[in-house]
Amino acid sequence: MTALACLKVTIGEELRFGDNETMAAVVAKVAGAYLETTWLWPRRFGLVAPFSFVLADPRASQLDARELQALARDLQHKLFGDTGAGEIALLMFEGGQADVMRFAGIPAHQVAALLAGEDDGSFLGRVCKITPSEVSSIVPKGGPVAGTPPIEELAQEPAVLSPARVGFRGVFHTGKEIFIGNVAVWREEAAAASFGFEPIKADGDVAEHDVPTLQGTLPILNALQVGVLFLPLSFSTLVKPSARAELTMHLEKLPKHRRGQLAAAIYDTPRAPSFSALSQIKRYLDPHFSRIDLRVSDPAFQIDDLPPDVAASVTFVLPAAVEGVRLAAIGRFMREGPAYRRKGVWQGIGDVRTRRELNACVDQGAPFLTGSAITDLLEAPAGVHPCSHLHLPLHDWTAS
Repeated sequence: MTALACLKVTIGEELRFGDNETMAAVVAKVAGAYLETTWLWPRRFGLVAPFSFVLADPRASQLDARELQALARDLQHKLFGDTGAGEIALLMFEGGQADVMRFAGIPAHQVAALLAGEDDGSFLGRVCKITPSEVSSIVPKGGPVAGTPPIEELAQEPAVLSPARVGFRGVFHTGKEIFIGNVAVWREEAAAASFGFEPIKADGDVAEHDVPTLQGTLPILNALQVGVLFLPLSFSTLVKPSARAELTMHLEKLPKHRRGQLAAAIYDTPRAPSFSALSQIKRYLDPHFSRIDLRVSDPAFQIDDLPPDVAASVTFVLPAAVEGVRLAAIGRFMREGPAYRRKGVWQGIGDVRTRRELNACVDQGAPFLTGSAITDLLEAPAGVHPCSHLHLPLHDWTAS
């Protein structure tokens, strides 16, 4: 059984939720940094709403509220100092997954009532109030605040690093509001998060993570019922004869009967790839993949020069920059929409991380989206099913 809880941060009597974006960003940064270093594998956490995190621990049947008092102290110190006027309080609601996600969006008046010790009975679960000086039970009143097993026992267990492995991010179609498939993403050992296709080192001719990713997806391919699976391959690998020769043996292990569901996600594609390079790549990949997605880092990719029938889509991976720069890059890429439609090539945007970026993509008509604002880094591919963009990101908190 996985213990699951929503942790909601409140700040003083004003309970500045949602309307104070600056404070929400600061809380997300401070609390996220704390959890990154303390809420370690096999535990999982994620920001699901302003001031609201979900915590999961597959080793426990009940979380230990006392452990989170250190976070309350850390937030108090970093936001207001030791003598500041602010007052940090955390509410930890523990229950089923549906109620935990619903608790993340409760209004300020309901939060205020819980902080005052008043329960309206709308949630079935345990609620604890955590301040820098005290941890107490609100619902049920006088109930336990310790975990099962308690933190003292968990702390004696040897540290477990998350293994290097393949994860998956769902690919979301904004027009139909449905997941149409997944992107395979390599996750380093002990990594708490992975965003899109990050620059990776080269080991010989073949990019370091391409082969492990191909190998890591083989066990799930025969069970892949519906949807497209995008597998990452480096552009520089695919244009080198020696690297292609090394890669071929791994591509030949992909099941032939799944070709219709497999797409090559060619990352680090240059702004203006040559006709000969693209044609060569197309011929090489055709026996194994039914479609090609070119993943680019320049919003001004030269779509007009793209040869016909080479790529089904071009995905612009957002730059590692401040949100304002990323939003401007979304606008720049989407302005090329008419050129992409003339070519019959779909546009996609990758590494979408925030609600504001997601809204910008939806408002500007970006058809396909991936990133942490779309789904968590999933242990298994997301199923093909409808989902309103208002309910994103998709998480599977009960996965071990």
